[in-house]
Amino acid sequence: MIRVAEYAEIMGNLLYLDNREIKLLKKGALFHDIGKILVDKDILNKSSQLTKEEFEKVKEHSSLGLKVLNEEYKNEVIENIILFHHEKWNGKGYPLGLTGKNIPLEARIVSVVDCYDALTSKRAYKNKMSHEEALKILKEESGICFDPDIISIFELFENKFRQMLSKY
Repeated sequence: MIRVAEYAEIMGNLLYLDNREIKLLKKGALFHDIGKILVDKDILNKSSQLTKEEFEKVKEHSSLGLKVLNEEYKNEVIENIILFHHEKWNGKGYPLGLTGKNIPLEARIVSVVDCYDALTSKRAYKNKMSHEEALKILKEESGICFDPDIISIFELFENKFRQMLSKY
């Protein structure tokens, strides 16, 4: 989660968000998957492909996240990130199937950097990818899963993300 927050901060700065917005973006990125604490650990740590039923349980984490969010962190930006970070540009995401700029900017940012982090990290079900492989996938998903403007900025300043990745 810390990496996702740091990547989000980089993107927030590249998008010229103000200090308050960047602070909220980072907090939201830290908490974006908080709802997973209510999802069965056997499902989350499964090394093989999830069944349709298991995937439906995992998808609930974005809505569940709002239920466990501490009162002190309740804020529209943070809540938008938790709830909408799995929405897709083309409307095929969840939980609401929002499209394009109907998805809050902060959720669109976290969606991209969370995907980058997931691709470049080892998981129970996959090996990590290189920066170049992850960037290729992000570009392929531009305008499908991700905001094309955010992907363009990510690509333009890819060395900032590569440098951050090398720290880990």
